[in-house]
Amino acid sequence: MDTWRGPRAPRLRVRGHRIKPHGRGGQKCVSSVPFPPQMRAAKAFCTTGSSRAPMETAGYFAVHSQGLGHATRAVALARGLRERRPDLSFLFLAGVPALDLIAASGFDVLTAPPAPDWPATGGVLQPVWRWYADYRKYLRVARRFLRVEGDWNSYGFLISDGEVASVREAVRRRVPTAMILNSLRRAFAQDLPSRLTEGLGNFWFSRLARRIDLILAAESAPDWPNVRRVGPIVRSFSGSREKLREDFVFRKKTILVTAGGTAIGDFLLQAAVTAYRESRLDGVSMVVVSGPKMTWKPSPGVYTYGFLPNLQDYVLASDLVITTAGKETINEALAAGTPVIAIPPKGHMEAERNAAALGYRFEDVHRLKDLISEKLALGRLPPQPTGNAEAVQLLLDFLDAKVVSPGRQRS
Repeated sequence: MDTWRGPRAPRLRVRGHRIKPHGRGGQKCVSSVPFPPQMRAAKAFCTTGSSRAPMETAGYFAVHSQGLGHATRAVALARGLRERRPDLSFLFLAGVPALDLIAASGFDVLTAPPAPDWPATGGVLQPVWRWYADYRKYLRVARRFLRVEGDWNSYGFLISDGEVASVREAVRRRVPTAMILNSLRRAFAQDLPSRLTEGLGNFWFSRLARRIDLILAAESAPDWPNVRRVGPIVRSFSGSREKLREDFVFRKKTILVTAGGTAIGDFLLQAAVTAYRESRLDGVSMVVVSGPKMTWKPSPGVYTYGFLPNLQDYVLASDLVITTAGKETINEALAAGTPVIAIPPKGHMEAERNAAALGYRFEDVHRLKDLISEKLALGRLPPQPTGNAEAVQLLLDFLDAKVVSPGRQRS
């Protein structure tokens, strides 16, 4: 990872998205062209400040690229901000797999170094000190990338969803900075070396966090003047459940199985498909979304996708969601009123907290057959409210207070 220096080839194609030269140092930007009609209003500009519309307020939106949860939340916030402030322009900073989701959602993305994945075997996390060692290397590589490729004069603010390297660089340059986090403190360590490493990391980040202008926390957080607690943030659904089921040709009751954006969810895909086959449920089909890092072969009654940029629509259209307990997938299921089974990877403390809040744990993977029948019998649930409006307003207040916008007077 230390040798990563960013893509340098002129004009490539990555998974159907055009890459074009941009800015200093030969940086490349994944363009979302052509845009779906409903996304054109949310298009950010992949240009330097000199060629943007003169009345735009441009900034970076960095996204932690481990999995897709941070990317889905960032897309929801960016859309909400653009709806309220059409003059805002974002250039996303993200590595794969988050890059693909953001570009497919109608935004331009500057290709950044990817964050390391969790070391796991059979759905069980291995000692996380190894991940922290890789993450430390990632921070060094990302720091060099940002100092070479970043155009901090043209992009006057930073919003970051879980991406730390960009926050450190923005704070160093005294660029107005807002950050969205699940929690300000990590708690993954199980063994002594991992606890020592994690403790040092938490101490280092706590010092950095106090210098950030605004932190939006999805979970409990310290009572600091720059921290605000917000509710679930989800992407809006593109249609009614009936219309989406018609569009997706869902004729039967549908079980949606999603493994997230990492490779750790393979254990759940295998267990869910096995339980479905053993159940022999009449009038029920299964849709498996393996994510960008795994593949899954289709079989009778089991339909497979690798990557879906509009997964929230499939969540609404389905009758049951089975997930690795990622926060954003759970939040989308709750907002849709779709019953959910959340089986966390063992040792993934954040996912285990998410699952425990719904009454699940890793060992429930062995009783999926019974859980599937039980949850399908529930029917639809009352949709739960989201925190999108509050989070967007807090970010707008931050921008109004900290960022000088062309053609706008600071209040």
